[in-house]
Amino acid sequence: MSEPKIQDVARLAGVSTTSISNFLNNRMEQMRPDTQRKIQQAIEQLGYRPNNAARQLKTGVASMVGLLVPSLANQFFGSLACAVETAAARHHCHVMTFSTFRDPERERAVMADLLAYGAQGIITGSALNDTDHLVAMTARCPVVAFDIKRSDDSHERITTISVDNVAATTKAVEHLVALGHRAIALVTPPPYTLNRQDRVKGFQQATAAAGVSGELVIADATEAPTDLHGDTQLFELGRSAAARLLSATSKPTAAIAINDMMAIGIGIGLKQLGKRLPQDFSLIGIDDIFFSAANDPPLTTLRQPIQAMADAAVQRILAPNTATAGGELFAPELIVRASTAAPPK
Repeated sequence: MSEPKIQDVARLAGVSTTSISNFLNNRMEQMRPDTQRKIQQAIEQLGYRPNNAARQLKTGVASMVGLLVPSLANQFFGSLACAVETAAARHHCHVMTFSTFRDPERERAVMADLLAYGAQGIITGSALNDTDHLVAMTARCPVVAFDIKRSDDSHERITTISVDNVAATTKAVEHLVALGHRAIALVTPPPYTLNRQDRVKGFQQATAAAGVSGELVIADATEAPTDLHGDTQLFELGRSAAARLLSATSKPTAAIAINDMMAIGIGIGLKQLGKRLPQDFSLIGIDDIFFSAANDPPLTTLRQPIQAMADAAVQRILAPNTATAGGELFAPELIVRASTAAPPK
């Protein structure tokens, strides 16, 4: 049995092929609701699938967006992929997702392949200091850099979508100080990326402003030479950092992890060393991944408005004329759960 064609849909719905084309391309401003229903019913009855390649050649609109993430081992990026897919589906668009481990050469190769497949634009979450390969790609398609704050001319040709990472660690410090903590640590993998650097900056500024001790604990990721940023081993890096927290010279009573995956690892490590959360030690993460609320105890964290950020990123690619120029910076939300309390007396 041959695949149904657009003419078959038009015949069953009792409309012209032009009407079907308008429906498929969201040009329905002057189409009656009953006509739209007839077309939708005919499409479903016949199991019709549009020829996306042909439609792209005719309209110049691709039906695919590329999403590059550091690693899907971090559940945050799995959530981001779902959010981008939800946003793209509103435009009848598909998403192809790749883990690139923040490797510029791999990103270049993947982006070239995506364009060969007809991708209309690229969203990348690598947050690297060097964005030259992204700038070069803007000559061929729109590029949205996720988790980079537009701060200087080096990102002028890249659209940036980010949570305010400085504000995230600032809010975390302020919450802990309000509880009475006077010695706080920030635990991070090597802060080679722009988002991590901003979180370190917010932490250092906030602890200095509050007049409390702020110690930076950098977890060692060098044992995985193909992942120097630590994205595939965040939980284990956090777990191994727990002993360093307890032996730190400033004697912190609370820690902020660079993200929730590390925070969960730190919490497990502290429990293995006989410490209770939050009676003996308070802990905060950043991202509000799914497992944060299910953690024992539930994790206090800074929530990123991930769906709103994904909507903005997809909008910049698929409907650039309706989006505001430049970058967008989203405010994090402090979610207080049971992993933070006053320090032990």
